Amino acid sequence: MVSRLKYNILIMFIGIAANFALTFLVLLLKIPFLFMDSIGTILTAVILGPIYGAFVGIITNIITSITIDYINLHFAIVNVLIGLMAGLIAKKYDFTKISVSFISGIVIGIVSGVISSPISIVLANGVSTGTVDAYIKALINSGKSLAVSTTIGTLSATLIDKIVSSLLVTIAIKKIYFFRINK
Repeated sequence: MVSRLKYNILIMFIGIAANFALTFLVLLLKIPFLFMDSIGTILTAVILGPIYGAFVGIITNIITSITIDYINLHFAIVNVLIGLMAGLIAKKYDFTKISVSFISGIVIGIVSGVISSPISIVLANGVSTGTVDAYIKALINSGKSLAVSTTIGTLSATLIDKIVSSLLVTIAIKKIYFFRINK
């Protein structure tokens, strides 16, 4: 029991650390169309379940809102939903299969984009500290409305980001024995 608790805490810590470190790295390197703020959320949800994934998601957004930009707190619900979706998908389907993780990335990307867009429009005037902001601004400058530009930009970025994140989680689970202990 104690060993199981330690394992769960360690996986959650790894998830939070991965989210934070990769978010910071993407912002630092200005990698377009990636957030990498939920890879640890997805990893934790796949290994431990949806509630653990949701917990990692909300803690990540609290930490990044304090350390990177306050705007991240507004998107905490999105990271919670990503954890819940990834965990529920992993309970039903084998997330070690590339096809499952790819389709999961599409579903998670679309849902998180649809939820993120209105938050971004209402609370951040369409932009935040993400690397997709330049694309959104270019769409606005081309004559598209704030709502259309933000929706296109956010959906494009979340789709790419969540597919990449889901595929990387699948690779990690397949290649790193420690992540398979719980299965």
